[in-house]
Amino acid sequence: MAYEQKLYAIREVAELTGVKPVTLRAWQRRYNLVQPQRTEKGHRLFNQENIDSIKEIQGWLAKGVSIGKVSELLKGGVASDEFQEDARLQLEECEQLLTALSQLNRGKSENLIATVMKEYPLDIVETQFVFPVIDALERVKGPWRSLQKGLFQSLMINKLSSILEAENKAAHKGKCLCVSYDPVGSLLAWLWAVTWSEKGYNVTFLDGVDDVSGLVGHEAIDAYSTLALFSHKSLPDSQMNAISKLRNHFNDQCYLSDVLNTLSGLSS
Repeated sequence: MAYEQKLYAIREVAELTGVKPVTLRAWQRRYNLVQPQRTEKGHRLFNQENIDSIKEIQGWLAKGVSIGKVSELLKGGVASDEFQEDARLQLEECEQLLTALSQLNRGKSENLIATVMKEYPLDIVETQFVFPVIDALERVKGPWRSLQKGLFQSLMINKLSSILEAENKAAHKGKCLCVSYDPVGSLLAWLWAVTWSEKGYNVTFLDGVDDVSGLVGHEAIDAYSTLALFSHKSLPDSQMNAISKLRNHFNDQCYLSDVLNTLSGLSS
């Protein structure tokens, strides 16, 4: 009997690899990196070989290799040592974006952000795009820094908000209440929220919250299957007590961001 290979829909592959569907489509259309099968209706079906290739791509991206160079690498056109020597832990688009921001060129900046968000997994966007750009903007001298940071902040949040909305429409894992203790507009908090939407949850994001005690015992939380809490700072005892009670309510479906988890001494 012939062995029948298991096939996965694009959403299943996204969950298995952490690479969002729009990125998988971009890798296929623009770079010809992954070639899934198609159903009669045109839906993509991935096999284990495709998934292994995706994980290999992720490995090179994590080393700082751009998606365009990964394409050349997988085709065998250039030795891997060359890429490792040239690899920098920031995307090539960082410098292009910084130039556009220095000119307050909204259109160019917006297009660059959209391209990066489409072509790279969210963890790469955060570590090799958002962090380097923020660090570079912090080194800009004078009042011009605030203007560039303001443009970057607004464009990033607009894009993340649109991604959150689109992902929510395709949600299939239930509702997730995502709460950020950081000031309103924290890019890292927004990235955290989008991470949960990409896991398949329908996310309600509460930005700039300083007190979650009102959730304890409130019937509103019964509508949510999952609670995700984000903070980049230590919290007062009153909030830690409230979080402890909420964790008891949600059992193993209450998650803390890495920083909050470390600062609080709790395990997620």
